[in-house]
Parts: sequence; structure tokens; C-alpha cells
Amino acid sequence: MKPVHILFLTALVCAVCLTGCAKPRPETDPVLDKTAWQSAAAIRNMNQDIRTSKGTGRVRLESGNSIQTFQIAWAAQAPNKVRMTFTASGHPVETIVADGSRVTFLSHTGRHKPYSPASENPDLEPYTQVPVRLSDLISLLLGRIPVQSFDDAWFLPNDPFRIRLRKKFSSLSQELVLQPDDTLNTLRLLDREDTARWEIHYHAFDRIKKNMVPVHMTITSGSLQKAQVRITRFWPNIPVKESVFQLTPGGS
Repeated sequence: MKPVHILFLTALVCAVCLTGCAKPRPETDPVLDKTAWQSAAAIRNMNQDIRTSKGTGRVRLESGNSIQTFQIAWAAQAPNKVRMTFTASGHPVETIVADGSRVTFLSHTGRHKPYSPASENPDLEPYTQVPVRLSDLISLLLGRIPVQSFDDAWFLPNDPFRIRLRKKFSSLSQELVLQPDDTLNTLRLLDREDTARWEIHYHAFDRIKKNMVPVHMTITSGSLQKAQVRITRFWPNIPVKESVFQLTPGGS
């Protein structure tokens, strides 16, 4: 192999490594690591028995000096199906429909034509100002905590209330901020520089049947857009027809 090719491959490997590597993991106590893992797993497993849900709520969107308030209604089914409509003053504004393989954004006000992004798990911020991906939204609507799968967990040094989670070969990590009673206060998604891409602050949980469901939360993006969500009615594991997640010929 020619030297120039070797140099090129070396540079390519370095570039891949640099883009995929996060900050070095600190040295921590293995006993505390086990506790961190167990706490994180318990939070990730919350409400995994909820497979479907229907509900209503309110969303307050803040972006700069702009504030908008919407009513929301949804039906969701794990892992990737949802129909969610935003209304204002009793009139539908925007609907998200995901049937498991295709996601469509529908404007009821003529703001845009029906649009289906190439991704099955798009970022919702450009379309709804809610700064999470579709999979995270579906988790929230099912009463779950959108903790990603992880290979490593540890408490931050000298902080027994902050757990860092990391998955191999990913430049992203997550951070759990706990209350003194081990309940969840905040969930953050961090980039490789430990800058928050988004965070979800949990204000209140409510017992609905046998589940503790988050009913008041604020989602903040790295650009400081905020979505405050209050769930007013929530029905877990309720039958949902497949036709709910399908668009009609008329596009509704």
C-alpha cells in the first residue's frame, strides 16, 4: 500500500474515533457503580407494562418571546405508533401520525402540506417545537421515562444524586438527577462535550391504577426552547384500533 493511502486511512480512523468518543470515564467505586446501575435500570423499567395509552393534556411552548398554548389528545402504542393532535381554541392545528414505519405531519391550518420525513424517528423540534425525537415522545405518552439503553452507569464524583449513563461506541450520554428519596428529578441527553441537547424536568407524578405516571414535566432544548406538558387524563393499556394510526384517503 502506498504511503499516501496509509496516511489517508490513518486520518480516517482518527476522525471516526474522535467523532465517536466521549470524555474519559472517571475512576469510581465499583460498589457505587452497581447501585447507580440498579437505580438507572429501575427508572428505565418504569411503566414498561404500559403498552398502549390514550390521554389528554396541555402544552405550553416557549421560544424566545413567543408563547403558545395548545390542548393535546393522543393514542399511543409501544414501541413506535402514535396519533397526537394539537388544538387551539377548540380547533385542530397539527397532527402527528406514526404507523410504525412512516411518520406524517399534518397541518390543519395550511401552514404546510402533509410531510413525511425519511427517518422513522425524526426530531420533532422543527415541526412541533417539542425538542425530542418521536421515540422519546411516545415513551412520555406511555408514562415511561425515555432512558436509552446503556452499558455503563456511575455516580458523578462527590455527587450521590447524579448518575451518568453511557453506551459503547456512542458519543452521547444521559444523566439522571435524583431526589433524596431516589425518585427522578431531571433526565438529560448530553453530547460528547457534556452539553445538554435536551433535558426533561419532572415536576409531578400521579398514581393511576398501579402505575406512577409523570403528569407534569418541562422539556428544554439546547437552544432553550421549552415545552411544558401537563397530562390531564390518562388511560393506560386501553384497546386502540390499528386504524387510529392510519391516514384516511383524505389525509386525516
